[in-house]
Amino acid sequence: MAKSNHDWAKIKVEFIKSTLSIRDFAEAFNIPLGTLSRKVTKEKWTDERSQVDHKVITKSIEKTIEDRVDELTQFENKNLKAIAYAQDEVLKMLSICEKPNEIKSLTGALLDLQKGYRLALGASTENQATQDVSDFTEWIKELNNEKGTD
Repeated sequence: MAKSNHDWAKIKVEFIKSTLSIRDFAEAFNIPLGTLSRKVTKEKWTDERSQVDHKVITKSIEKTIEDRVDELTQFENKNLKAIAYAQDEVLKMLSICEKPNEIKSLTGALLDLQKGYRLALGASTENQATQDVSDFTEWIKELNNEKGTD
C-alpha cells in the first residue's frame, strides 16, 4: 500500500488550533488514527496545544486589563476636566462675591474640588497645611534667623 502524502506542517497547525480529540481530528481530516496518534505523541502536539491555550488566556487577560486601564484613564480625564471647569467657575464667582458667607461657601467648594482633583490623581486628600499660615511674622523671623539678620 502506498503511503499517502500529508502536509504535516499544516495538519499540525490545524490540530493545535482545534479542540478536537485525536480520534475526532483523524476522522475530520481523513487521516488514519494510528498514524496521527503516533505523530501527535512523538512530536508532543498536545503539549503545544496546551501552551497555545495558556498563551491565549494570558493575552486575553492582558487585553482586558489594557481595555480597563483605557476606560479608567478616560473616566479620570473627564473628571479632571470637570473639576477644572468647576474650579474656574468658582473662582469667577469668588471674584465678584461680597458677602462673607458666600466667600466662605466658595472657598469650601474650592477645598472640595482640590480634594477631588487630588483623589483623581491618586494623591492624599488631606489638607497639606499643617500650621496656621495667616501670621507671616513667624516665617519672616525664621528666614531672617537663617540669613543671620534680625
